[in-house]
Amino acid sequence: MILVVAIVGMMAPDNSQTGVESVDESSGSTGTESDIVVEDLQVVSEGYGSYSVKGKITPSIDFSYLEMHLKWYDSEGNLLYDDPLAWNINNAKAGQTVKFSAVDYIDTGTPSKVEVMIFDSLAADDSSAIYRTTVNV
Repeated sequence: MILVVAIVGMMAPDNSQTGVESVDESSGSTGTESDIVVEDLQVVSEGYGSYSVKGKITPSIDFSYLEMHLKWYDSEGNLLYDDPLAWNINNAKAGQTVKFSAVDYIDTGTPSKVEVMIFDSLAADDSSAIYRTTVNV
């Protein structure tokens, strides 16, 4: 099953976002990756160790809650910072595009990538993400 998901993921159309690579999704929650569209995802260095992740989310179904979890890694793959609640919203409506901006302060090194995960429930573990991607900084 993982091989099938990986092959389908490689054949998915390119969303023309430099530095963005999709990661295998598996979800035990009510939403799935196809239930939300994430666009214009970018990482911006704000200076002095501050970084923001910005973009737009458009749900295709109503969600009572969505939250974003960010994990920042250096060029060697070491975890620099883990933000389990970088951004959230209540009552996300189908078809309504929401702009987001999540800001983190990284003081333990220089990040080279950030893993972005979106959940449809509180305090979910990484395996229940309804959306997951990695963005190069």
